[in-house]
Amino acid sequence: MKLEELLGPEAESLLGHSATAFPAEGLVLPGPDFIDRVFAASDRTPAVLRSLGALYGHGRLGGTGYLSILPVDQGIEHSAAASFSKNPL
Repeated sequence: MKLEELLGPEAESLLGHSATAFPAEGLVLPGPDFIDRVFAASDRTPAVLRSLGALYGHGRLGGTGYLSILPVDQGIEHSAAASFSKNPL
């Protein structure tokens, strides 16, 4: 089955959407030199840059400019009670 058939009457508006909120020139795309392009010119210490390099250079995504951090301890902080409680303000 074609994607257009699955989307039905909304297919053209969904597939033909062009994002205009952020210009493409302002995006920083991932790559092997991501740390140098994004973080090196900042005021981060060499130790922080070294740690970021270790994070971005490790695992199956190492050297790609992508980083995947999986939250495994979100039970209490982001439970339904926290999400749906009244705003104290």
